[in-house]
Amino acid sequence: MATTDIRFKRMSDEYQSVRNAQDELFDKVDAFEEALLGLTEIVSENREMLQAIIKHLEVPYDKPPIGFSQD
Repeated sequence: MATTDIRFKRMSDEYQSVRNAQDELFDKVDAFEEALLGLTEIVSENREMLQAIIKHLEVPYDKPPIGFSQD
């Protein structure tokens, strides 16, 4: 048939389009994961620094309860 090559090209283009979209999505998820891990590390470092400052300045500090209260 005269249209066979055209049909195969269309299927190939559709497949490639889906693949490109998936690759972009995976790249963005990887970037978000990397950013989240970096933020987690920074928060941990900041927490340690704040605790050291509190200890050094002998600031009385009662830790707030963990979780949420329904008051």
